Amino acid sequence: MAHPPNPAPARRRSPVLLVGTAVCGFLALVLLIIGTVFVFLARADYSGHTGRAEAVVTDVVVTEDTDSRPDRGRRDHDDEDIDVFVAYTAEGQTFDRAELTGLNPSDHTVGETLTVAYDPADPGRPVTVESTQPGAFRVFGYVGAGLLAGGAVALAGAIAFTAAFLRRR
Repeated sequence: MAHPPNPAPARRRSPVLLVGTAVCGFLALVLLIIGTVFVFLARADYSGHTGRAEAVVTDVVVTEDTDSRPDRGRRDHDDEDIDVFVAYTAEGQTFDRAELTGLNPSDHTVGETLTVAYDPADPGRPVTVESTQPGAFRVFGYVGAGLLAGGAVALAGAIAFTAAFLRRR
């Protein structure tokens, strides 16, 4: 009596492949978002800030960064936001409390005198003079490109894990 051939056993879908898809997909999403932000930061252009004025730092406001992880007993600038305010006169106007932006404004302390740059069309928005140099924000573009490349690799990994998961029947 002939027995019918045994069908090949069905392969189970591995939960490892599903976890790999989720991890790579999440990593890709995070890297692509952060990379995009860095690429846009690299496009900051303060070359129109041709005005210069002597300013005095009038206030440094330090606030706890509520969206960061616990500091585990150590203090560093990653756990706080620092806003620096300056007073100066530009284009015939006096500014008593203008927020200093640009590269490294938190390097300055109350009472310190420094030169700030401003756009003559909008003198109430000062930036650090270093921010007006050509290529001042270029490093953000390089970091962003690296993050985008890493995100693309993670996305390819997520696609590969998904394809392997779907092939298993």
